[in-house]
Amino acid sequence: MELRTSPDARAFLAETAAYRAADPVRTNVLGSVATGVAQGRRYESETWYVVEHDGAVAGAALWTEPYRLLVGPMDAAAADALAAGILASGRRPPGVIGPSEVAHRVAASAGWVTAPRMRERLLVLGEFVPAAGVPGEARALGEDDVDLAADWMRRFAEDAGTFLPDPRESVLARLDSFRFWEVDGVPVSMAGHAPLVDYPGGAVARIGPVYTPAEHRRQGYAAAVTSAVVADVLGRASTVMLYTDAANPTSNGVYERLGFAVVAEVADLDVTGP
Repeated sequence: MELRTSPDARAFLAETAAYRAADPVRTNVLGSVATGVAQGRRYESETWYVVEHDGAVAGAALWTEPYRLLVGPMDAAAADALAAGILASGRRPPGVIGPSEVAHRVAASAGWVTAPRMRERLLVLGEFVPAAGVPGEARALGEDDVDLAADWMRRFAEDAGTFLPDPRESVLARLDSFRFWEVDGVPVSMAGHAPLVDYPGGAVARIGPVYTPAEHRRQGYAAAVTSAVVADVLGRASTVMLYTDAANPTSNGVYERLGFAVVAEVADLDVTGP
């Protein structure tokens, strides 16, 4: 196994194309983050890792600081090579997120002390069952909505126990992907989607974030606005997916009623030492 880094997001997308196409769902975040950067999104720093074996890509990961190390599917030997390379660089990420077995293997191989932040489920849409009977309607966001959407992004991150350094930038980077659900002209819920990732078999769309302020919950608004975003991307994507907190039965139930089903478990780990 050999670990190397790609020079930029476009090179990473090209070099990992076959690897990602072999598992387009579990590698989707790798593709969507790289696509976002290729389209102009910027972080404090960006590192693109590629693990090769006999000339073929055996694994991939990326680290967009200040976020966690994001790992894709790979076997134990590739995970060990990734861990060894990061250790040799003298750097340590604040956390590791990815397929459960890979995230734990990389952390263990690197000797990092970890604490679980969240256990997530990866869901894929089967037969779409749109939400019905919910008062209100969906609408696209405009520039006048950025402040409210950014505040909701911040609150979404706080509820999820995650770190979002610039919620406003996160909204502006993909403003056209967001939808509000409004009742009598008042926004009550919000959902969006990540940049679509193209594959030979069709594009993959990842829904998220989905946020409803506490005072508007349990009214069906999250299902309605998620349904609106799904309907929007279905004409452009062959696969629609999302992540949900495994410990939140309410959100899991919402997505399952829309036609999503669990296909994988994802670990989100804080690296606390050494």
